[in-house]
Amino acid sequence: METRPWPALNERARWLPEAIERELRESTQSAEELRVHARELRAEAEQTDLKGMRDAALALADRCEQAAAVRTPDKAAAASASAVDEIE
Repeated sequence: METRPWPALNERARWLPEAIERELRESTQSAEELRVHARELRAEAEQTDLKGMRDAALALADRCEQAAAVRTPDKAAAASASAVDEIE
């Protein structure tokens, strides 16, 4: 999955994208919660005329989708594991 780059930041704010990405990795939000957040961010991006805000919202939305994809178990594997649990 290709992600948009973060918008250019001044020197004092360069730590922010790394911190946001770390928070997404360590977050306990479900895949669905992350997808909902990504949709909200994209909706916000459509409503703003500020290019930096739009670019940042879209970049974060991409990363939320990416994190959700990592968390989403294969539905067939999950169903199979559930069936095995029931048999045992």
